Amino acid sequence: MTIVSFSVAELAAAGVRRISFATSLYRAAMTGLLDAAREAKDEGRFMFLDRRVTTSELNELTGI
Repeated sequence: MTIVSFSVAELAAAGVRRISFATSLYRAAMTGLLDAAREAKDEGRFMFLDRRVTTSELNELTGI
């Protein structure tokens, strides 16, 4: 798989004025879900739990 990633500065220099994350955020979330499921199924491990976001982080992000 070819990974294509640009910084905000690079996009701005190319004339981009608006950046949409819609499908990118969805795909990132699904990648995390699939990685965790595969780890549990294939390796019998749950190390992904060490990388989880905390409730307080979510609350801070959403302003709750």
